[in-house]
Parts: sequence; structure tokens; C-alpha cells
Amino acid sequence: MALLGFLFPTEKAKKSMKKQHVLTLKEKIIIAILIICVIVFQFINVSELGYMKDVDMIRHSVIRFFSGILLLYLLFKFGYQHVLKFKMSRHSFYAMIPALLIAINNFPIISFLDGRAQLTEPNYRVVLFLIECFSIGFLEELIFRGILLLFLFQAFSHIKYRVFITILISSLVFGLFHITNVFEGAPLSSTILQIGYSFLMGILWASIYMKTGNLWFSMVLHALYNFFGQVMFYLGTVDGRYDPITIAVTVIFATLAAFQVVLLLRKNQFELQHILANNND
Repeated sequence: MALLGFLFPTEKAKKSMKKQHVLTLKEKIIIAILIICVIVFQFINVSELGYMKDVDMIRHSVIRFFSGILLLYLLFKFGYQHVLKFKMSRHSFYAMIPALLIAINNFPIISFLDGRAQLTEPNYRVVLFLIECFSIGFLEELIFRGILLLFLFQAFSHIKYRVFITILISSLVFGLFHITNVFEGAPLSSTILQIGYSFLMGILWASIYMKTGNLWFSMVLHALYNFFGQVMFYLGTVDGRYDPITIAVTVIFATLAAFQVVLLLRKNQFELQHILANNND
């Protein structure tokens, strides 16, 4: 992560490079505490603390949130605080709508309404799962959009199709990242499918981030997509997810999202580009 500041520092960062890259004792202590917390929660034996599914969700959430906080701290340290500001506008809200519809439609709505999908776990466990999904969105968006996309965007500053290549490569890396699920016991076929739709969703989230300059939007969209898509399978039962109505609606929303991505790329107006430009002033 420290390499990020060296690879593409802002002009302000360049002027005070030596000062910025020297961690104070207090900062070193904070970073050390965060790293220790991540390691402890990763390897500690928590099998006797309670119901394993609850413990796992809490443990994984804590690890991701601590890791994300560490990345946030280092982004601020190396002069990228402007990229992390919450920006909201009417155009930003409109840009979110297709991705939000896709996230909600990821829930087996028809199956739930006609009784083919049922929640079998307590309601509090749904809340824990929602928190875990937000921890995933928080950490993964920081890594793949907040860091990787920024690095590629500035590394390709002299390339003609800079935005397109940046979005494509960062989304491809994000999709391929999910191949690690194979090593956790996931079937190869389902993993390949996940790589494919993660790549496509990465393109959508990256486009929205480029357009709005708001990383928090992509975090929320990512979290909601995971939550609606997995909650009934993880905490309930689903007998037949896809039916003609669900397939038709999915195709419509996917087409709308694809049209939006093309429109954003053709307009070539990206708030993130203005933020980075102002950050370099």
C-alpha cells in the first residue's frame, strides 16, 4: 500500500514527500494495532465462543473492517483524502439506479413470494449477514476501485483509451480474484460463473465510481448485490431460483446497465477525473 504513494503521488505529495512518508511513532502504533487485530482474528480459535456461523460472520467482518480502515488511513497518509469524500448529486443518484435495480433483483423475489424460497435462520442472523456483506463491499471496493483503479488510471495517463482500459483491467483482476474460491472448496463451474459476473459487475461499479467520484456508492452497491444474492441461500432454502419472469427482468436490467455503461463511456465526463485534477493543484 505504501507503494501507492510512491507510484503516483499528487503534486502536493511530491512537494512534501519526505514529510508525508515518515510515519510518526503514534501512526506506527496505530498501524501495528490494526495489523495485530487482523492477525489475531484470522488465526484465533473461536470455535467455542458460540454458534459457528455467527462467529464466522463476526470474525470475517472484523477482519475486513480493520483491514479496510488500515487502507483508508494509508490513503489519507499519502494524500488521497479527496478521493474518499462523500459526494452526492442528482446525477450521481441517477447513475446508481441501474446497479441498484440489479442488486435488488439478485434476490429470488418470485421464489420468495410463491414460497419456493424460505428463510430458516433467526432474523438477527440476517443482520449479521448484512454487516458481513458491507464489510466485503467496504474492503473489496477499497482494493479494486479505490486503489487498483486509481493506480491504473494514473499509470495510463498517456494512453488514448485510458478510461476504458482502466475499467477493463481493474474489473478483470476483480473477476479473477474470485478464483480463490476454488481453494476454499467451491466447485470449478460455479467459480468460473462467479468470475464472469464479477467481471461484469466490476465494470458497472467502476463506471459508476468514475462518473460520480464517490467510492462509497460502489461500496453500498457491492454490499447490497452480495446480500440480496446470497442471503436466502446462506440463511434459508431456495427451490428454483430462475423462472421466466425473473429471467426476463434480469435481462431487462442487465441491458439497461450495459446501455448506461456505454453512455457513460461515450460522454467521457467523469467526476473522478476532476477530483484527481483538483487533488494535484
